[in-house]
Amino acid sequence: MRGLFLRLSVTGLTISAFLVQATASTAGTYPVLDQNLAVSKKLQSVKQQLQQQQQQNHAPPKEGVTWEDFNFSLNGVKTDAMWVDKVVVGKESFSADSSRSLQPMGTLQLSPAATVLNYGQALFEGMKAIRRQDGTIALFRPEMNALRMKQGAERFLLPTVPTDVFVTAAEQTVRANAQWVPPPGKGAFYLRPLLMGTGAGLGVKPSDEATFCIFGSPVGNYFKGDLKAIRLQAVQGYSRACPGGAGSVKASGNYAPAFLVQKQIKARGYDEALCLDAITGQGVEEAGASNFFAYFAHNHTLITPSLSSLTILPGVTRNSVMELAEAECDCCVLETRLTLSDLREADEAFCCGTGAVITPVGCVSILNQDGHETEVIQFGDGHTGPMTRTLFDMLIGIQSGANVDLAKKYEHWIHIVEP
Repeated sequence: MRGLFLRLSVTGLTISAFLVQATASTAGTYPVLDQNLAVSKKLQSVKQQLQQQQQQNHAPPKEGVTWEDFNFSLNGVKTDAMWVDKVVVGKESFSADSSRSLQPMGTLQLSPAATVLNYGQALFEGMKAIRRQDGTIALFRPEMNALRMKQGAERFLLPTVPTDVFVTAAEQTVRANAQWVPPPGKGAFYLRPLLMGTGAGLGVKPSDEATFCIFGSPVGNYFKGDLKAIRLQAVQGYSRACPGGAGSVKASGNYAPAFLVQKQIKARGYDEALCLDAITGQGVEEAGASNFFAYFAHNHTLITPSLSSLTILPGVTRNSVMELAEAECDCCVLETRLTLSDLREADEAFCCGTGAVITPVGCVSILNQDGHETEVIQFGDGHTGPMTRTLFDMLIGIQSGANVDLAKKYEHWIHIVEP
């Protein structure tokens, strides 16, 4: 009786068995042979199941990548694919058809007369795809990003991207770049949707051609280790937006004007600008690229500047923080005017946005129009406060799935990207 050593290897799982060769004529004659035939069939069945499972799963994180070294940047990585859909305005619509839009990562070709280059007709969004603890890959509330881009498109006379098209395009981009989604807890795949007027023209008018593009890059965790409080500086005489403008739109051109003041603030030893209102120079609006909150422990109140002035970006993370603070922390959450004077009474402060999720604020420096620092307002001991940490942990727990109870309760915030 001869033996056969069978070895099956599927996706790293190896199953080995010593089988005794048998023929149909011996089946039923020798119990040992019958047992080995049964094992053989079982192994073949397991192999088929594992192969099917492999086809149903996302590609695993790329091997040989030191994800821990990644920052919030491109990190020198060229990803695999991007989404590019170009339409003639008024004649064509954006489509979820990946056969026409999903293509290898590369460069875009633009005429130097493109409206986006000459007149800044452009919007962008920021999103993250996260590999969760259960192996799934998820987007966080992508429908809200789609809605915000739609509102911006209406303001900038660009064709809107339907929500289902926006979400499908994001899914397809993530799926095609799945090997660049970091392992659980080691970062995320940052998505950058763009909507631009790409037609050529010299007249000051909307473009007759528009391009919807999504590209992405793996990014590391914003904080390497524990949360670290940042130091903001409010510069009187500098405002990010003014009433009647486009401050509530995530427009590409809203960010470059802040480059100079950010450079000056960092040269003075601070991390980021705290933008003030353009009318009085006393009202807090938002940080350079994130929304702002102040927490008052004595009455358990969390305050964020109101969106009613249309000078503040309606952040997705901002909305999520407000819901969690009220529902899970029993805070009184107010959207109202918040002044520099009010900050003197605050016990904690933090910024929030897609990149860092929540960033503690240790202090705010006030610089008058003459360039003199008049005051430094410190929150608590200048480090991360308990309410800030609680809200951060909640959001991360929901996004990653690590907090099972909250992840279940807020599962409507999580959009699973199917393999």
